[in-house]
Amino acid sequence: MAQNKTSHDKFFDTDKNEEHALKVFTSYYRDHSHSGKLYGEFPDFFIVRPAVLEGKDIASRPSEKLLLDDCIQRAKARNGHIGVSKHRNPKLGYYWLELSVLPFMLGDPVNKDNKGEFFYVLTKFIEFTKHNPKVYGDLTAEIDSDKDLAIMFDGISRMANRLQESISVYSEDLLVSYNPNWPAGEVKSLLNSLKDNDQDWCQVFFEYMMYVMSKKSKG
Repeated sequence: MAQNKTSHDKFFDTDKNEEHALKVFTSYYRDHSHSGKLYGEFPDFFIVRPAVLEGKDIASRPSEKLLLDDCIQRAKARNGHIGVSKHRNPKLGYYWLELSVLPFMLGDPVNKDNKGEFFYVLTKFIEFTKHNPKVYGDLTAEIDSDKDLAIMFDGISRMANRLQESISVYSEDLLVSYNPNWPAGEVKSLLNSLKDNDQDWCQVFFEYMMYVMSKKSKG
């Protein structure tokens, strides 16, 4: 999703976007508006501080109030933000919003709105193994000789690229959180998220990672 940084600057500054963010949330969750001029005025993705929403009478439906409260509390618990993703149904011409808690952390359930974050973190681990093969083995060692492996790496890169537009606006630490030294506990969380991913080839890549790391431990 393209981010027009010039026209949407007022939404991207998390210290100054309170008024604009509340306008979006009120229109969507209180007035239940799913179309109109407002939806062209804010970006496909922006983030907001939980303090902006906390204590405000925004949602009129009990289920949506629970959703908002849950996002607020989870974002506060990790000293983070709430991500707002805008989607559009082109046939029916209406919009809907999806909320996420940021920064993405390993162990979070992976869904359609944070897959970019997950695969971005996965690419960071792949880079780590390439430059530090003595720790877990080098996941990229066989990429030139294994066509199927190359296809999987390409898929991972394409998914990770979904985050690039957001990183051009926000700093990495606002969007994802991981330990660049990759201790064993962090790697275990990464493996669990990969194993539980709903894309078929992720299970295959999980097995490949286990193979490389087990070969390294035996060596």
